[in-house]
Amino acid sequence: MVVINGTFFYKGQTVGDLIPSGGTLRQGWGEQSSAYVKGPEIPPLPDRVAVTFYSYAENKYYKAEFALPYEDILAKFQLQSKQEPELPYRAFLLGIAPGGAVSVWLKGPITTEVYFGQAEEIQLTPTQAFKLPFKDKADSDDYVGQALAEAVTPEQLAHIKAHVAPIGTWARYRNLYKWVPVYKDGKIAIKPQMPVDFLNGESHWVPTHFSDELFDTPKPLPSHLEFRAQVTKDESKFYIIDFEPIEQMEAFEKLGANGEKVYIEFDAQVPRQNMKIRIYNDTKPKDEKTPKEFIELKKLFSFLCSCGAATTNKPTEPVTHFKWCSVATAPRDYYVGLVGQF
Repeated sequence: MVVINGTFFYKGQTVGDLIPSGGTLRQGWGEQSSAYVKGPEIPPLPDRVAVTFYSYAENKYYKAEFALPYEDILAKFQLQSKQEPELPYRAFLLGIAPGGAVSVWLKGPITTEVYFGQAEEIQLTPTQAFKLPFKDKADSDDYVGQALAEAVTPEQLAHIKAHVAPIGTWARYRNLYKWVPVYKDGKIAIKPQMPVDFLNGESHWVPTHFSDELFDTPKPLPSHLEFRAQVTKDESKFYIIDFEPIEQMEAFEKLGANGEKVYIEFDAQVPRQNMKIRIYNDTKPKDEKTPKEFIELKKLFSFLCSCGAATTNKPTEPVTHFKWCSVATAPRDYYVGLVGQF
């Protein structure tokens, strides 16, 4: 994916903050990929966004202009500034994906989605899109092919040519389910909070042990989480879990699509890569002969790293202007098992 041009327009104005353009985006959905460095000025928050972009995977161009929920954005900036004045939101993050999916997040110590929409396909020539004097179609095809080859491995490039992008996947990332983490055989998480990245691109801290109210609240699925578990009486281990999105979504679409409460059961193991995770819901079998259904997740990663947290004091006065910048992102895994975005 590549942004051709785009702008976050300041509230009520025809000017705004330019979205970084020209570079291939490959960090992942909701992850910062490129940004412009800005001066010390504090601009107004935006109330709309316009973007034109190109999808290498489809060889298609897209264009979109959307109104943003300004009052909601302002309230979120003010709340974050009040709760953690030294850790405010710092950026508007624009996400683009094959099929024309567009997301906007607020980026800071947490990542919060504020918009999701659909761009329309448009007709552009490579010369119009990239502002380069291509001699002919072969010349522009060579340019696109070289850009794609530089962004991915030969194996990934072969996969792109053999498969089509799964249009609609990023809308599925936003589906909400009633889920809760549970811990098998008393190997519980021993810290009260854990950082979680979600499939819809959001990220923030959640309790390791949910209240009934939180369990009953529909939420996007986790894509990444971290916690320390009591593996034995005398030993605890720190786990970082990365879920495979398609496998996880298919499990939840089977077990939780009708409002069922779904359990994500963690069976902490040593070594860490032997962690076992299975999914099941609160539905009772129809009779004694019917076994309860469990889905074990096979495509996941568990490993070790260090992390930290910061604390701050609360501000005394709300403000309506905040220092921010524009950044862009695209999905890392646009096809099952494939790393890179195109």
